[in-house]
Amino acid sequence: MADSNTVAGQFPEFPAIPTHGGQFIQHNIFGNLFEITAKYRSPIMPIGRGAYGIVCSVMNSETNEMVAIKKIANAFDNFMDAKRTLREIKLLRHLDHENVSGCLLIV
Repeated sequence: MADSNTVAGQFPEFPAIPTHGGQFIQHNIFGNLFEITAKYRSPIMPIGRGAYGIVCSVMNSETNEMVAIKKIANAFDNFMDAKRTLREIKLLRHLDHENVSGCLLIV
């Protein structure tokens, strides 16, 4: 994807904006702001979205592995959404399968 707007392999649709003195990088993915620590390198690539959130793939520069980051908008605004979010976290912590990524960090 060679484009004059592309910087260092970054997708022009999801520009990176440094925030908090460069400690965090902010991306606008389909109208949702992803603010991730600077240890994650661009490009950030959306890999799925649904009714409750968006999942993106990004490279962890400390471990050199691809990780998936899920942002659940308004996860705790109402009781039922909070229960669903908690249930998903609990399930992911117990699953051990090559096709299911586990939980590394919950923020």
